[in-house]
Amino acid sequence: MSRIDDYPWLAEHYRRLVVWYCRTFKGINPNKVVFCCFRGRSYGDNPRSISERLHERCPQAKIVWLFNKEAMARLRDSVPDYVRPVYYKKKESLYELATARVWVDNFTKHGFLRLAKGRQFYIQTWHGDRAIKKICYDLNIPGDKRIEEQCARVMTGSKFGEGLFRTAFHYKGEYIKAGAPRNDILVKSDPEQIRRVREKLGIAPGVKLLLYAPTYRDNADVLPKSAQMDLDRTLRCLESRTGEKWLCLFRAHYLSAGIDLEAVQDRIVNVTDYEDMAELLLAADMVLTDYSSCAMDFIIRDLPALFYIPDWEEYVATRGVYFDVHDTPFMLAHNQGELEALIEGLTPEKARENCAAIREYFGYYETGHAADAACDYIIERLGSRKRFAD
Repeated sequence: MSRIDDYPWLAEHYRRLVVWYCRTFKGINPNKVVFCCFRGRSYGDNPRSISERLHERCPQAKIVWLFNKEAMARLRDSVPDYVRPVYYKKKESLYELATARVWVDNFTKHGFLRLAKGRQFYIQTWHGDRAIKKICYDLNIPGDKRIEEQCARVMTGSKFGEGLFRTAFHYKGEYIKAGAPRNDILVKSDPEQIRRVREKLGIAPGVKLLLYAPTYRDNADVLPKSAQMDLDRTLRCLESRTGEKWLCLFRAHYLSAGIDLEAVQDRIVNVTDYEDMAELLLAADMVLTDYSSCAMDFIIRDLPALFYIPDWEEYVATRGVYFDVHDTPFMLAHNQGELEALIEGLTPEKARENCAAIREYFGYYETGHAADAACDYIIERLGSRKRFAD
């Protein structure tokens, strides 16, 4: 559909017509569930946790995943056999969405899509419900169109997330208040699973891991950027403080071009292409970020998460935030000296107290059973052609 994409208004009408035709003349498959993650970029995050658990509990469910061209090639051999992969944003994907009983996503869907009311159900599992930076309608983008207000359910793991989705999605419906499905493994923090993930990453026993996960900048160009702190000094500070060897897992945001880390190349494990962020959080002993909500997931484990924010004022001016981080329990550093002072003052007790304070600030209710809660809702709506009230 590359030529028609040159005419957005025509493309939108065409796609709506395709959806209407498929739904009217092909009908809705009462056992089909269509999953999508970051608009087809990944097989991961909350949709993956739900997809895998759904197959375990309901093998008769027809599971379809939408992938873009790059992800389709990259994931060809790693997606389970029970998953039917389909190209994202192609005519085939419109057919799958038009004829599925349930949609599951962790990102916004395109505005031209519409649900068949009472016959289709959209579960939104947003990838960060304790966000610092504003999202969706809260950004006041002219002409912005969202369909998330049509969701049957939104999954959330905090009181803060409930309020966020009311404004960011204009959502007025009910929540599945069980947490983020991807965080189930963090709540459980099974030592054997931690060992397996570290082994997969090639990390020797006894080595400590700092996960460095900066987010992107709206005002930054697409060229690789230099790290804003001295990672070598940071790692040496950690080793001096703990008496143990430390390596850095580096994960760039999918919307950024990455960061130049050649200066510490021998102490970096680049995990930008690692599919499952939750597994990286499970393997890590500490998280270092700027404005990424991954830290708010990591604190479930009662381990330290540090925020390095040398450009706070510039960031607020260019992006917009939900709250001033200085009014939170976050452990903040604005320069290298403050970062090293935080590390020098860390103790296991202080980390646990800080994590508890952050959970109270956001009003956490991560249960460790979020994937099952999502599956409960889905399974109740599969296998029947009758209309549902909600």
